[in-house]
Amino acid sequence: MPTSKQYKNALIVITHPDTESLSHQIAQHIANDLTGKGISVEIADLYKEGFQAAMMFSDIEAYRGRQALDVDVQFEQARFDRADVVYFIFPVYWWSIPAFLKGWFERVFSQGWAYKYDEQGNLLGSLKNIPVKLIATGTGDKAGYDKHGYTQAIQTQIVEGIFGFCGLQDVQTSVLYGADFIQADGLQDFFNQLDQDVLVIK
Repeated sequence: MPTSKQYKNALIVITHPDTESLSHQIAQHIANDLTGKGISVEIADLYKEGFQAAMMFSDIEAYRGRQALDVDVQFEQARFDRADVVYFIFPVYWWSIPAFLKGWFERVFSQGWAYKYDEQGNLLGSLKNIPVKLIATGTGDKAGYDKHGYTQAIQTQIVEGIFGFCGLQDVQTSVLYGADFIQADGLQDFFNQLDQDVLVIK
């Protein structure tokens, strides 16, 4: 893991339409902590900024090499490139990431930037291998996530299927369980856990 001197810029990507949501409270806690450590924080609030999440014909044409990537995609890629550590904060919807965030990955993690193929057709992840922190809020408890396979699904679909595919190996997942019924003390406990497990800069 990079040293504190290597952590200069952090990117926080939030996917929740309610600015009073737990996702935003978590994002603010993380931003305050990192700023206090002298780290520059950029927040990508996808709903507030009106990011176009649906794949468009222009994205397909860019994939085919017939045109440049759309300006909004290039903007998001530049944000990622500037970061030394990236936090994705989102609610769990139907045992997966929100469609909005899925669309962000589909458009932003494009061929030629996030991954490419060599002359033999072998996949090569192209993203710089920076730490990625996935922080989710969801109902239920860990036992239920384990029982229904979602704990493994996160690993397979997101950690390996998205980030591993693009060359990122340092991916850490934290889940705030029982989010719909969380009380102030429970949220503070989660903040304390993040402080110990996610926000420690070594």
